[in-house]
Amino acid sequence: MSSCSPLLAQLSQSKSIDRHPLIVTPQMRVTEVINWLNERQSSYALVVKEKRLVGIFTERDFVRIAAHQLPLKNSRIQSVMTPDPITVSIEQDQGIFSILYLLRQHHIRHLPVINKGGEIIGVITPKTIREVVKPTDLLKFKQVGDVMTSQVIQNSITASLLEITQQMLTHKKSCIVITETQNNADVVPQGIITEHDIIKCQKMGIYFATTPAKTVMSRPLFIIKINDSMMLANEIMKRHEIRRLVVIDEAGILAGLITESTILEALNPLEMYATIELMRQQVDERTKELSQVNEQLQQNLCQYAKLEEQLQQAKDEAAAANQVKRAFLANLNHEFRTPLHAILGFSQLMYRSESLSSEDQKNVGIIYSAGKHLLELLENLLDLTKSQSTHIRDTANFELSEMLPKIPESPITITLTPTDLADLPGEWRISLHQATIEGDFDRMLSLIEEIRDRDESLANSLSTLTHEFQFEYLLALTKSPTDEDDDCGVNSSIQRDNTND
Repeated sequence: MSSCSPLLAQLSQSKSIDRHPLIVTPQMRVTEVINWLNERQSSYALVVKEKRLVGIFTERDFVRIAAHQLPLKNSRIQSVMTPDPITVSIEQDQGIFSILYLLRQHHIRHLPVINKGGEIIGVITPKTIREVVKPTDLLKFKQVGDVMTSQVIQNSITASLLEITQQMLTHKKSCIVITETQNNADVVPQGIITEHDIIKCQKMGIYFATTPAKTVMSRPLFIIKINDSMMLANEIMKRHEIRRLVVIDEAGILAGLITESTILEALNPLEMYATIELMRQQVDERTKELSQVNEQLQQNLCQYAKLEEQLQQAKDEAAAANQVKRAFLANLNHEFRTPLHAILGFSQLMYRSESLSSEDQKNVGIIYSAGKHLLELLENLLDLTKSQSTHIRDTANFELSEMLPKIPESPITITLTPTDLADLPGEWRISLHQATIEGDFDRMLSLIEEIRDRDESLANSLSTLTHEFQFEYLLALTKSPTDEDDDCGVNSSIQRDNTND
């Protein structure tokens, strides 16, 4: 059957082999072997001579010794072992179903595995089979009452340990349930004595003939109800690492016994095969679905990669276009606003000139109004583009949106002479003079800010003159040193008009 499906192949006998068995020699003393069984928590020991299996010693063999009260002081294991045990070959993998059949046919719980040379490979037991089969799916629909052994060998709490061992030997049972009969003749389980308990009693030096069962029985007793699921029973046995569960009914009366062997006997091979085939189909379907999902994911990843590439390309193109737009707007801002501010500034100066006739003043006013209109159009254009490019910096030299070509109403007097600027570097005055001629407002303010740490009051006065477009005053203050003597007649106090422009 192992070739029928991949899952059945996993249930080969090789998967259920305990490859670390307890091995002893034929000449080893029985008492020493018993100590080893206790220490290893093992239910068997393989007797090997010259790498070949010659016998097996199990807990049942010791129960036979105890029941017959055979002397153990100088006994060798070869005298009490079961010789020539039934074995299976590792080369001829018979599958789990065949192994279960052998265990049931010969009423054994240990099946040694050897190679073609007769050397020990390991042992198969009901416990190792359960670890491979994992019968959860097969047992969850079965109840304890459907699987349990109802014919339970029992005895009272006053029975001697010797009677218990003789009872085990007679009925060929691995355990005896210790019970107490109540007044209404109901039998209530109190504890259990197993083959392993018998071995522990031997190691402790307990005298079997006089020791009552109640002093050595295992307690607390692990029980399960008759209507519980076998899946629950399997989980309890696995959690507590026990091999038996006592079954009671709803009234707490003894109803039966569940062991590892009864669990395996409940696993019908045909039912197991059908379940495993169904699991295999489900695995195949899930694998196919996962393959399809993986293929779809691969396609989606390819599409996402293409979309990401297109998106990056679009971002690069947008960034390039945005860079061109920023350059264009910056150029538009500088090339248009700078001359427009110069036109507005100098038209205001001309408007204030007393040498102009009324007709000329009117024409200068028209020039100013036209320049202001152009400046407003430029402002509107830049405001429109700013909403689409928040990184455009306003590099305006002047803010004349409220400037009007009229004489201001409230005068502010600032008193400055070239002498007040005499301590400043000549290069600085030349730079401010040139920036004033060119109408470069940003450059003028930047130069003025350079002297703020030196003379804040002077910087404030120059900044005020700059914002009020007092070009003639600034030009007189910042004239080149060679011209200072020629302009010594400049009034020490110049009254200017502060506009709200």
